[in-house]
Amino acid sequence: MSAPTLLRHAGAARDADARCPACHSRGPGLRYRLTRFRVYACRRCRLVYLWPRADADEIRALFRSLYAGDPACSPALRRYFSFSYDDAPANPQVQRYERWLDAIERIRPPGRLLDIGCGTGLFLAVARRRGWLGRGVDDCAQAAAHARGVFGLEVRDGRFGELPEDGQRFDAITLWDVLEHAPDPLALLRAARRRLAAGGVLGLSLPNQRSLLELVAGALYRASRGRITAPLEQLYVEQHFAYFHIETLRATLARADLEIVQHRGEHTDLRRLELPAPVRLGLRALFAVARAAALENRLFVLARPAEPRAQPAACARRRHGAFFRMRS
Repeated sequence: MSAPTLLRHAGAARDADARCPACHSRGPGLRYRLTRFRVYACRRCRLVYLWPRADADEIRALFRSLYAGDPACSPALRRYFSFSYDDAPANPQVQRYERWLDAIERIRPPGRLLDIGCGTGLFLAVARRRGWLGRGVDDCAQAAAHARGVFGLEVRDGRFGELPEDGQRFDAITLWDVLEHAPDPLALLRAARRRLAAGGVLGLSLPNQRSLLELVAGALYRASRGRITAPLEQLYVEQHFAYFHIETLRATLARADLEIVQHRGEHTDLRRLELPAPVRLGLRALFAVARAAALENRLFVLARPAEPRAQPAACARRRHGAFFRMRS
């Protein structure tokens, strides 16, 4: 969904400096030219990303406004973050967290949990009821204060990558709606991988770049020769630096020595959005088609440290023989 304009000097940025946040290569292919930024696809790793990027201070200011329900934010998002403060079972966000925990616990029973980008701590509060020993970190000081003061959780202010290495390992680490905000998603995944205990699980949720909504919005953009941008402006927003689909995510996880063990498509919960009735009905219809076509607008993914790959027997025999030839 759209958000307040952050990039006040976007026109001054040199697109020649555009570089992929995952592999850092330059010379991407242009997909869309939107009001506040351009949308590129990396020619090397195929990741889709925005350029120019908003800076960290602008992102923090935006999230302070969103958590506070600032009326200057997008009308559709006015109540979106209010669901992050209520741990009642009827809360749709609590219900989603329960489903995600069900999936995690089928792989790993409750143990030590680290929630990166924990916000108000709602997920940690839900997980605690199920026996998890949770810690969190978030860059929004107001949200982290709520997690500590209201939910009574162990939550630190700041970015995960800035925390000192204390040697503690976790049975599960979660990145709910975090990876798309990371200036360097590969570095974040590698840091999370180092904190996983043996057999630990990494949970991610994030927008799906290869969704029906994106296909329709992109078709309108191309058919109008770039004049119809409003649908794309709702999908590509300044606070999201990178947009993954399952294959680009799989490749990025592999570079962090992680492999996917489960994934599924999901949709944005429309109950959290303030939308005109015709728009809500239209989105429900699109979501139904997307579900049938496996083109949902969100991804839920569980990953684990990659298993060492067995060497083909022929290669092993050749190396074994070479060893003895060198010794003879």
